[in-house]
Amino acid sequence: MRFRWFVLFTAAPGLMMAADPATDILHKVAATYRDLKGSEVHVTAQIAHSDGASFTETRFTEGGAGPTKFRVEPNDPKGELRVADGQFEWLVHPASNEYAKVPLAEAAPTHTGALAEIDQHVKSAQIARTEWFVVNGKPVSVYVVYVERSEWPRGTPAGAENAMYRIDQHTFQVYKAIIYAPGMTQILLYSMVRWNQPMPDSMFHFEPLAGARQIAAAPEAMAAGKPLVGAVAPDFTLPDTGGNPYHLRDLQGKVVIVDFWATWCPPCRALMPKLQKMYVNWEKRGLVILGLDIGEDADQVEKFARQESYTFPLLIGAEPDISARYFVEAYPSTFVIDRLGHIVYRDLGGGDPAKLQAAVEKALGGH
Repeated sequence: MRFRWFVLFTAAPGLMMAADPATDILHKVAATYRDLKGSEVHVTAQIAHSDGASFTETRFTEGGAGPTKFRVEPNDPKGELRVADGQFEWLVHPASNEYAKVPLAEAAPTHTGALAEIDQHVKSAQIARTEWFVVNGKPVSVYVVYVERSEWPRGTPAGAENAMYRIDQHTFQVYKAIIYAPGMTQILLYSMVRWNQPMPDSMFHFEPLAGARQIAAAPEAMAAGKPLVGAVAPDFTLPDTGGNPYHLRDLQGKVVIVDFWATWCPPCRALMPKLQKMYVNWEKRGLVILGLDIGEDADQVEKFARQESYTFPLLIGAEPDISARYFVEAYPSTFVIDRLGHIVYRDLGGGDPAKLQAAVEKALGGH
């Protein structure tokens, strides 16, 4: 099992009288999703395998009207369409003009629909911390809630052990879920398009096309994984604590360490002095280090940098867009990018600074 570093929270705004603030938050989330008149949500679902060798990502739009009517439209035209009309779920494969029809009781909930039962089968729940999460370009304050369950919704990775949820402190909408299971981590990102609005019944009706062939339902195959190490590093632009923008694309020709970190994370703090030493020793050889903070504001990060005398750039606003591009599942997550812009090394948890240093030295070469 991977280590998830979190700081226990003592009292949440608006929940000072609650005997169990984390459980109270989960109840409010469940009620929010149960009471929805209708919604349309863009969902990004990622799977990161524990060996770090492969990652998958799928994107789709989930529309819903209560627990028994939903429509899941894949972004990929070859993907599976799911439609539930209140009695049956239709699993449609447009490329082959095939479909399956199953009783709704046998269907897995949508990722959005499953949040209506976020407070069910909970063994333990804790508020890990509060942080900032960027929604439509603006920072929103969220609770980060750690949950262990005795039972998980159908469709959750097998053997799921625990999860971390980013939950809006005011609306109780869920923006992100990270679910940890043996051998893999599932990351779900939710972007609300329409919220608590009636949805037309036509969305939840399906009629097979002429010549369509009905087949038996089968578990959806997991998409083939793609490697991150060896791939072109996803580009980004983020400001430092003074508001100065840094563009990754402008750093081609240099070796770049991209480190996702936070001040509340003990292994992140343990790694920072080693990064500072590499920066001082190798900046003239073309090394750039970018520390991408997760969920904290500029003043907090700047104060930490001054206290600890860190001089490499610390950037803010990496959550959720940039962390999603790098399939960040835990902290720190550290990447080495070579002079051609390719990721040549990934480390999760700051566990082996010697290997990180060796990867940087190799990337620097004889320059």
